[in-house]
Amino acid sequence: MTERRKNQSEVWTYFTQPMAGVAVCKECQMNVSMGSKSTTTKNTSNMWNHLKIHHSTIFEEAKKKRDAEEAKTSSHIQASLPMMFEKQTKWKTADVRSKTLDRMITEMIATDNQPFTMVQNKGFQRLMATAEPRYTLKSEKFYHTEMFPSIHNSIIEKVKALLKPDNAGYNLAFTTDCWSGTTESLMSLKCHFIDDQWIRRQVILNTKAMMGSPTGEYISEMFLGMLEEWDIDKDRVVLVLRDSGANIVKGMRIAELPDMSCSAHILQLVVNDGLNSQRAVQNILSVLKSCATHFNHSVLAKQRLAMIQQDLGLPAHAIIQAVPTRWNSTLHMLVRMQEQRRALNIYASEHSGFTGLSAYQWSIVSNLIETLSPVEEVTLEMSHYESSAPCIIPSVKVLKMLLSSQGPCSHGIKTMRQEMLESLTRRFAKVEEVKCAVLACLLDPRYKAHAFSSDTTLLNAKVWLEEETEEGTQSDDSSTVSKRPRTEETQKKLIDEMYDTLLGATSSEVGGSSLERELQQYLSESVIDRRMGKPLEWWKQNEKSFPILARLSRKFLCPPPSSVPSERVFSEVGAIYENKRSRLTGQNAERLCFLHYNLVLLNWEY
Repeated sequence: MTERRKNQSEVWTYFTQPMAGVAVCKECQMNVSMGSKSTTTKNTSNMWNHLKIHHSTIFEEAKKKRDAEEAKTSSHIQASLPMMFEKQTKWKTADVRSKTLDRMITEMIATDNQPFTMVQNKGFQRLMATAEPRYTLKSEKFYHTEMFPSIHNSIIEKVKALLKPDNAGYNLAFTTDCWSGTTESLMSLKCHFIDDQWIRRQVILNTKAMMGSPTGEYISEMFLGMLEEWDIDKDRVVLVLRDSGANIVKGMRIAELPDMSCSAHILQLVVNDGLNSQRAVQNILSVLKSCATHFNHSVLAKQRLAMIQQDLGLPAHAIIQAVPTRWNSTLHMLVRMQEQRRALNIYASEHSGFTGLSAYQWSIVSNLIETLSPVEEVTLEMSHYESSAPCIIPSVKVLKMLLSSQGPCSHGIKTMRQEMLESLTRRFAKVEEVKCAVLACLLDPRYKAHAFSSDTTLLNAKVWLEEETEEGTQSDDSSTVSKRPRTEETQKKLIDEMYDTLLGATSSEVGGSSLERELQQYLSESVIDRRMGKPLEWWKQNEKSFPILARLSRKFLCPPPSSVPSERVFSEVGAIYENKRSRLTGQNAERLCFLHYNLVLLNWEY
């Protein structure tokens, strides 16, 4: 029997409609009038009567189905009434749904750097009233004094749990940086570790207000105080990455913590040394900076440049201004100027007061871009979230090779490249004497010992590995990177290693210990792909094959190569101190920074 269409009377199961106003019974083929010839009006009374008179059994069956359908519809309507009423009823404050929105609104304020006064804004109130009319929006004070501290305390407990040795391992690395605003100075502390699943993790521990003069003594006291606040013993610190400021260098020395200068900062100094070595380069940069200032301060100049760009079919890009504290902004300015070279030349020909570059100077710009681009690539790699200390030594070696190579460039650029090479060599002269950098490189399956400049570095690494194995991760006094003399015992081990290499040790002597056997096997295997390979995944898969080296890898692969992660903490800190929060205290600013970054890092799970 043909099924009726949805929302159609049950009687149509037994009739067809060959023409308007007429139904045909499927049982006896009799025509039944529907009372109208309209295609939209379908009176079914005559059809029901036909079934009742001529087909009583079918009539009873159809009637039962109709009554059941009507009862179902009535029940649905009755059930909908309480739901409609509930939609108009406000949730109680203690309702779990209300509490969830309380929390999410507070999280949004912290995540997006919004002021707490946002909840008083008409637009936000209108949005919430439309999105969830059952929710009662609270006062600014509620979110600020009740929800904010509650969430802050919850995340503190979450971070403490993450830092426990059974999750983070015993060894932790740190990055730190300082920031100064109009009325406040802050010091950041970010912790880096590899968890028990071989996943690289990082959390913000503090963005603490500095109340005193930032001397080395004050920084040391403050840094150690922050570690104590989180119940972190000094001997858990494998490395602290910081900038090259004299006060913070002194502070780490006073605190007796293993520390190292930020590699990205050192590269900034290397580039500056090169750029400042050539007057011709300085003149070009001076002209281009003036050019950028001209367009950034004149609406008419921007409009005319846009017209020229359109006529020439060039990208409608704005001119970039270099920033003194970021050397790669100089590179970006050069790249943009070269892209807009034709437009700038036409603009210069139309405006006598606008100074452009000569053809020779443009060729120098091209050489500068070619020289600086690889340095930026290395800097970006060092600054990446997933980057770690192993990349320092290989990056320095590759940059030396690039700067030493002969390329098509002018005499002035050759001199600049030579100055950069000398600066790079000088500033990273002792990098292969830094225990953490050397062992990190060796224990990274992408590099191993291939990036070392001499066999001496590998011999040093073997001695350090033996010390680490003997002493265990609980004590790492020898892991500092300050220039401390080797112990007599260490010197003897190094001499023995060198004699073994010189004279050729027997197979029974080499690899006698578990560590030596592991290291020999590890070094004999091929390196993994530098770009596609994942060192932590490799160690997770090979942990059982190299248990001693795996434990040490978790320690020495956790530090990043630079202090950029801590600098990023302050990249948006100005938004926290904007006019809408001009009365914000240092403590509240610290808490907002703490939530702002950790909520995202923890994926709002706490």
